[in-house]
Amino acid sequence: MKKYISFGILALVSVLFLTGCDEDKTITCTSSSDQSASGYKMNSEYKIFSEGDVVNKVETTEEIESSNTTVLAYFEKTIKEQYQENNEKYGGYRYEINNEDGKLTVNVTIDYSKMDLDKFIEDNEAMKSFVNKDNKLTVDGVKAMYESIGATCK
Repeated sequence: MKKYISFGILALVSVLFLTGCDEDKTITCTSSSDQSASGYKMNSEYKIFSEGDVVNKVETTEEIESSNTTVLAYFEKTIKEQYQENNEKYGGYRYEINNEDGKLTVNVTIDYSKMDLDKFIEDNEAMKSFVNKDNKLTVDGVKAMYESIGATCK
């Protein structure tokens, strides 16, 4: 009986060793933009969750600060419309917007396992450079996308 248990454990370890394990990881990208001349400052944080090289979801927190309520109202309206439209077209979006005390806070989760990424890529040709041959969003692709808008990723 011990031989069978030992053999079973050895077989399991061998399979894991030979096939490898996809590592779950989280990368955080941040950016800041001081647009005081336009009446606001923006800080963003993007948490990229992946399994191996494929991104599962991204959680974004954006904070826009302004003493001008018109500026904050504009951002609130524009951001809400964009995420609502994207969710209706492609799915996978969950968002919450809070506008209080001179600060607009936007929390967004994009779940790529629920999103119609094929349709999104079809509608946004530039996204092709951020996906693999199976149209799965890659970690390097998402990092490059955020870095292209000035974010720093760790």
